[in-house]
Amino acid sequence: MADKTRPSKRQLEIQLAKLKILETPRLKLEQYPVSPETAAELLYMAGFEHNDLEGHIVDLGTGTGRLAIGAALMGSEHVQGVDVDPKSLALARENAETARVNVEWVQLAVSTIKGSYDTVIMNPPYGTRTAHADIKFLDRAFKLAPVTYSIHKSSTRDFLTKYVQRSNNRIDVIRSMRMEIPHLFGFHSRKSKSIEVDLCRFA
Repeated sequence: MADKTRPSKRQLEIQLAKLKILETPRLKLEQYPVSPETAAELLYMAGFEHNDLEGHIVDLGTGTGRLAIGAALMGSEHVQGVDVDPKSLALARENAETARVNVEWVQLAVSTIKGSYDTVIMNPPYGTRTAHADIKFLDRAFKLAPVTYSIHKSSTRDFLTKYVQRSNNRIDVIRSMRMEIPHLFGFHSRKSKSIEVDLCRFA
């Protein structure tokens, strides 16, 4: 991936921060947006440190497209964003126009997507409403591509590590950071909340 096509990490954060998120997300789908800082960190880990944003990239549970659009901004030429929610995808298309990038948007349940990709990127549900919902995303990701980048709550690290070992995969990079989640639902009592997340590379 040529350097001339790649913004700095800070520039990427700024561009991703301009993208819209859902004003009325669906709690059942755990539509928590990845923050611009976390998205930029994950994408730089994938694209700059490991050269994994070349070829065909798919963002599972893309939501409003922040990771998929970020990959395109990093220079990826073939990016697909998949989500079950049409409202999210409509906003993702608008965001892609704002960012002036080309992304293919597909409305599908993650469990039904098929194909072969070079890399999966995703910010899956954290399992706060449906236990281990992120595992369903990982199961599909492992079938689609040899490399997966995914974001998980740090509190689930032990469980996640054991699960991955049982599935004959491995986590070869774990990077922890704080991620801000904005006030989205009525039960949120603060303007935002900071949680500890792990940015993981699975191979």
